[in-house]
Amino acid sequence: MALVTSATRTWTDGNRDYIPQCDLLNVRANGECGDLSNANFGTVVTNLAYDTDTLTGFGKRNINWEFSAGVQRELVPRVSADLTYFRRWYGNFPIVNDLAIGPADFDKFTITAPVDARLPDGGGYAIPGTLYNVNPSKASVAANNFVTLDSNYAPQNQTSNAIALNVSARPRNGFVIQGGFNTNNTSFDYCSLRAAIPELVIAGANNPTNPYCSYSSGWLTRFTALGSYTIPKIDAQIGGTVRSDKGAQLAANWAAPNSAIAPSLGRNLSNNAPTATVNLITPGTLYGDRVNELDLRFAKIIRIGRTRTNVGLDVYNLFNSAAVLTYNQTFVPASATSAGSWLTPNSVLQARFFKVSAQIDF
Repeated sequence: MALVTSATRTWTDGNRDYIPQCDLLNVRANGECGDLSNANFGTVVTNLAYDTDTLTGFGKRNINWEFSAGVQRELVPRVSADLTYFRRWYGNFPIVNDLAIGPADFDKFTITAPVDARLPDGGGYAIPGTLYNVNPSKASVAANNFVTLDSNYAPQNQTSNAIALNVSARPRNGFVIQGGFNTNNTSFDYCSLRAAIPELVIAGANNPTNPYCSYSSGWLTRFTALGSYTIPKIDAQIGGTVRSDKGAQLAANWAAPNSAIAPSLGRNLSNNAPTATVNLITPGTLYGDRVNELDLRFAKIIRIGRTRTNVGLDVYNLFNSAAVLTYNQTFVPASATSAGSWLTPNSVLQARFFKVSAQIDF
């Protein structure tokens, strides 16, 4: 059995009494309430079926192919480098198609970003691609979900190219240095699939109001290095690691009002929805500041009889960097009464801290 436990509906509080003046048990629009998003809410239904051709047979699972080629070379005595190229591609994506609605049940619209100095080029640009809104007559129709493979409609493409370079050196006994970088660029394209199934949601990346169906992440590069040196005779070790990562991908998720959408859509949003959330920034084009971190370790081996004790002091984030890891992605235009807190930090790199440890072998 499958109990439908969630649904949504819009509500227009016309008299500002914070009480919905409608019959909540009526799934259709009435009073201040719009249509319920799923007419089967609170009932037991079976609304999910599987394409039997996807369950058995050869070539029905996800495909993840990878090709790599590399070269390793000694540059000078005790110094070597290796360079590797990777290419990976994916296929056979499972999708969920709601058979109760089709492309003809959606109306298309476009939207223009608000003028705002914080946006690329100051805003005011047309959002590329097509956005969809389901027809009001089909907004509350019970779902009839069908699980199958994307290739039965239009294959989606996801490919990745990566390069890794690493240099290792041992200039003297007890002294080790390594460093290099790796960079990766992933491309996505599911425009044909989106046109065939407008209601399709793909891992949070695609939905009817996300027009970016063909884009790439851009080259995401990480630099890393490590080094350690064991001081002879006194059994002391000094080591450290450093890394530098590209910042978080940024978005500007704007709750576009119905007034900004209706002229292009030719009607109001279904279910009397007051807004539709649209990302105003093409994925892969805007990132936050780089995240840099330096960690150090100091250790000393103490020998007493047959007992060997390794005492260490670790310092993480030595320079106490407060690099931003995640940002608030909800965008509110500066012209609004309250411009909100778009791109304010939600989390930062963990503050500098120390750790003392000891390992006793006997």
